[in-house]
Amino acid sequence: MVSPSLQEKLDQLPAKPGVYLMKDVAGDVIYVGKAGSLRGRVRSHFGAGAHQPRLTPLIHDFDYVVAESEVEALALEHNLIQRHRPRFNVRYRDDKSYPYIRVDLREPFPALSVVRQHAVAPDGARYFGPYTSSRAMWETIRFLRRAFGVRQQVVVSARRRAGCAWRPSAGPRARPCLDHHMGRCLAPCVGAASEEEYRAAVRKACDFLEGKREHLLGELRQEMDRAAAELRFEAAARLRDQVEAIELALSEQRVVSAPGEDADAIGYALREDTGCVAVLQVREGRLVGHDERLVEGVSGVPPEEVLNGAVKLHYQRAASAPRSVLLPLPIADAQPVADLLSRRRGARVEIVSPRRGRRRKLVEMAMENAEHHLRSALERESAERRRGEEAVADLEKVLGLPVPPRRIEAFDISNVQGKQAVGSMIVFQDGRPRPSDYRRFRIRLGGGEPNDYEMMREVLRRRLRAAVSGNVKFARLPDLVLVDGGPGQLGVAVRAMAELGLRMPAAGLAKEHERLYLPGPAGPISLPEHSRALHLLQRVRDEAHRFALAYHRRLRAQQTRESVLDGVPGIGEKRKQRLLSHFRGLAGLRRATAEEIAAVAGCSRTVAEAVVAALSGPE
Repeated sequence: MVSPSLQEKLDQLPAKPGVYLMKDVAGDVIYVGKAGSLRGRVRSHFGAGAHQPRLTPLIHDFDYVVAESEVEALALEHNLIQRHRPRFNVRYRDDKSYPYIRVDLREPFPALSVVRQHAVAPDGARYFGPYTSSRAMWETIRFLRRAFGVRQQVVVSARRRAGCAWRPSAGPRARPCLDHHMGRCLAPCVGAASEEEYRAAVRKACDFLEGKREHLLGELRQEMDRAAAELRFEAAARLRDQVEAIELALSEQRVVSAPGEDADAIGYALREDTGCVAVLQVREGRLVGHDERLVEGVSGVPPEEVLNGAVKLHYQRAASAPRSVLLPLPIADAQPVADLLSRRRGARVEIVSPRRGRRRKLVEMAMENAEHHLRSALERESAERRRGEEAVADLEKVLGLPVPPRRIEAFDISNVQGKQAVGSMIVFQDGRPRPSDYRRFRIRLGGGEPNDYEMMREVLRRRLRAAVSGNVKFARLPDLVLVDGGPGQLGVAVRAMAELGLRMPAAGLAKEHERLYLPGPAGPISLPEHSRALHLLQRVRDEAHRFALAYHRRLRAQQTRESVLDGVPGIGEKRKQRLLSHFRGLAGLRRATAEEIAAVAGCSRTVAEAVVAALSGPE
């Protein structure tokens, strides 16, 4: 039965495309949907034939946003699902950002760069990916550099620093770098390749990334024959090497369809609340790539609805569009997805459900891949769950606990001489990380002097006080509290609990000699190196340290950005964000010229020179 207030909102719905958000009694978003007509689609959730009957009784209210078109509504729906992660929407289980290869053809000498994001950015550059395997992506980049001599821009991360830092606006260099001598760069920085020659190499690299490899091979063979006929033997030899490299890559790819076939075949497999969607990428009749993703939120949802949600998820992130998308079942949003892909491709894209022939065989192959991947993932998770439960049982015996420590909370502190001090709380449930329950704390302790004991006391008191006061996010208490340190840190934890009238098992694990401390006068416990209980405690302690350190580094980086740029006259918050975004951080901004800064920030040369001066000091 629909309430009067809800019925009134239903009566006012427009017959226009848009997105709607269903909410429960607590006001949390539990479902996000797209509609060609908001009036018809939203009302269908309350009729007798509701497509998700489990959802309807929980709907207490809803909001909606009108869009210009169904394609615009698709993008908005995707963004809202990423923001709210509603439990009744089909969504990726592992929703981290994946790397893309980015090529900005608007630059005179484009370079390969790597970016991590949730979807293709509408910035005019070309994107290839996403790559679920970083190793495969780096192997592809190495191949492109060897085969075509394309530059790779500097990539800075926690583990990797590589590539070319040359900017064309800085003018030519006196000599090329080692990559040119190793045959991995055409060295436009010293004029060894003209802009036309270099851009031709970049176009070939993009064709390879798009899967147009047979076409590219024919083009290179013609160029090689022409160069040999004109007695340009060095150029012919270089082209021969490119032909051989591509032939080797093609020999490793299976021919799965007729020559010229350009399609994505999509299959699915479902088990209770977990599913898998497999995408086979066929270009020029060859299988050039595949992508298998686990999805959740599928329990009680019809297969065609699961497939509909998964297809929309995949193509919001995919950088390229095939000529055809082959599905095992028709989906409701086939037309708006096809319109989205047609815009991206610049040509018509069809979405079909073949019933027979070679295209149906491709779909069946995708279904088999999805089934195999899901079965392997569930078996792997079952083994991990079993190992976690065994480690928890061992820990219960070692510590003599009254109940198995199914929920372990670990705390750590990170600071530099008391500055930017932060604390972390991480949670392991049944021996496995539970990132949704992780929490960060910015230390409020004044004075600026390092005092790890007081910092640990503050973090524990804030966490436990939240539980005592009824904060639902902290309501569940741990079966074991683990602190990074020895008797001192453990004593602080025990006193913090006692001050709030709480008694919970606690332990401290000191890094030196990996000794385990328990409350009381007894000495430390040294567990065997092969002990599953010790391995579990080490994983928990190290994860708490990693989480605290990541937050501390982020605050330090934020402070650096603020202290360097905020003091420059004429650079406000918008200009600061524009500069940092365009040059991808302070490192890129330090390499920019005053002319480049003025063009990006939209400021005078005087202000740009002030930015250069501010950044010329020590990092």
